[in-house]
Amino acid sequence: MTYRWFLLVMALATVGAWTVWIFVIHSIDPVHTALLGFFLFYLSLFVALLGTAVLLGTLVRLWARPTEIAHRQTTRAFRQGILLSGLFLGALVLLSFELLRWWSAFLLILFFALIELLFVTQKRPQ
Repeated sequence: MTYRWFLLVMALATVGAWTVWIFVIHSIDPVHTALLGFFLFYLSLFVALLGTAVLLGTLVRLWARPTEIAHRQTTRAFRQGILLSGLFLGALVLLSFELLRWWSAFLLILFFALIELLFVTQKRPQ
């Protein structure tokens, strides 16, 4: 029963993060804003993407492997959500500076894939 409350809180926080992102989009003019406006845009988008990825990743893992410990599933979903959100925002930042090309996107994907590989191959204490 406790885990359902956790998923509900996570879903509400994700909806709140998307609401903040929409508010930032409608209230900040990108032409006249300073660095703070861009920082708020990217930070709110990162949190909203992270919440969505963690929530969906946790729900898919709970559905696919109901016997596995929920804490481990959420930990993996959180780690992969951070990496996926970082990948998306990294591509968005490169695009905003007009530096996103096929090879820079490939290097960005490779970078985040190597980080995930580092976590997956790490030995865990028994």
